[in-house]
Amino acid sequence: MRHRGTGYKELDAPSGQAALHIQSSFLAGGGELGALMRAHDWSSTALGPPETWSQPLRTVVGIMLGSRQPMLVVWGPERLTLYNDGYALMCGDRHPGALGRPFSELWFDIWDVVEPILDRAYAGEPTHMDDIQFTMRRHGDPEETHFAFSYTPVRDEAGQVAGMFCACTETTGEILAERRLAAETDRQRRLFQKAPGFITILRGPNFVFEFANEAYVRLFGGRDVVGKTVREVFPDLEGQPFFGLLENAYSTGERFVAQQTPIRLRSSPNAEPKELFLDFIYEPVTDEAGVVTGLFVEGYDVTERKKGEEHLRLMINELNHRVKNSLATVQAIASQTFRNPEAFEASKRDFNERLVSLARAHDILTDANWAGATLRQVVDHTVRPHGGEAGERFRLDGPQVVLTPKVALTLSMTLHELCTNAAKYGALSVEYGQVSIAWSCPLTEDGRRLHLTWTERGGPAVLPPKQKGFGSRLIERGLAAELGGIVDIAYEQAGVVCTVDVPLPAEPPDA
Repeated sequence: MRHRGTGYKELDAPSGQAALHIQSSFLAGGGELGALMRAHDWSSTALGPPETWSQPLRTVVGIMLGSRQPMLVVWGPERLTLYNDGYALMCGDRHPGALGRPFSELWFDIWDVVEPILDRAYAGEPTHMDDIQFTMRRHGDPEETHFAFSYTPVRDEAGQVAGMFCACTETTGEILAERRLAAETDRQRRLFQKAPGFITILRGPNFVFEFANEAYVRLFGGRDVVGKTVREVFPDLEGQPFFGLLENAYSTGERFVAQQTPIRLRSSPNAEPKELFLDFIYEPVTDEAGVVTGLFVEGYDVTERKKGEEHLRLMINELNHRVKNSLATVQAIASQTFRNPEAFEASKRDFNERLVSLARAHDILTDANWAGATLRQVVDHTVRPHGGEAGERFRLDGPQVVLTPKVALTLSMTLHELCTNAAKYGALSVEYGQVSIAWSCPLTEDGRRLHLTWTERGGPAVLPPKQKGFGSRLIERGLAAELGGIVDIAYEQAGVVCTVDVPLPAEPPDA
């Protein structure tokens, strides 16, 4: 028996048991496709019966059926298709009809891409691709597919290319999964980029910056970080605990959480280190095997919160101190005011006025968060109830002077007592009386000092008192005991003149 339709060397066909043995040897096994190939009517094709196939074709078909990897053989000028079980899965609904048919019928919908590659194989040129993308309709609807494959020319006994052998793998699932992962990673990074807290991703035991968001770059002085190691970017952290904390989190795989941790950094190479306080977390990143490959770092700059808490603590301590002092002042006022039981109503009025003056001084300091107050504010608030706003009864003259809370309270009480005394007996007790309040703030050898002079004019003639009242004692004792100052009250006939000299801090507080 001779077969002439294949375009290669004629063979003497074996017969009987010899033919059956040839067929069973290279078509043996192969699962479903092995059975289909053994049952197929090859005599109706250009290949002819299997016992007439050339040795190269038998060899590649035997290799194909014996492999679990998807494989394909395209043979002869007609480019007929043979494949194994692995390749059948990639054919979709076109299996098993594609067996023994031209390769162009199997992949008609992508033939414009496949044909040039197959032509190169038939021209003796092998092709290998790690990824090629097709849009197929193998299940009816168009779908994106990806393959890794090689087309290898197969030559006959005469050295002519008789066909092509293909080993391939469908990578559609992996490619689409990688794409989804990349899209998700990109989405997360976009979210991370705009996050209010600082975020960075470090890779490997050397902690190379893979990603840093805007907050991270902004917080750490706009340093160029991506692609560099932590030690390269932050040499000023040497001697601080952060390198060791990173290494421990990486080596142990244990999360590290820190709160209000101080860190000293330079905003530029020649700048002085600046202290910040950070809340942050080092979260180990692991691969599928659970091996640590890097660290995810997230945190917040809590420097302002830390300062606020510290300021609040100082404020509470200061408030406790001032409340005690205020209570002591109230106690002294009450003790001195109510010494005369026969004048209870007058004493009650004086007591209330003194408490109101003390409250006004507290209002000034509260408005300034107890950081201090200007002398002008203290004077204005104190003289206002006595016609100070009109500017007719009082003449004020002096530079801008910022007082500490302690000085402000004491001077407020001093001015209140002077106003009260003037309203009862002095210049403010008559319609046309006036008070001049002048001050200066010279810098002496002993430091900054406040000189203030209270001068009354236009009131009744003044006679020195036979004994000092509570107001005078409060002024003298308050200024001397509280501030270490000096006070002198002169009872001139034209009006009372009070001079005050008190030391001030070297640096004025913020008002």
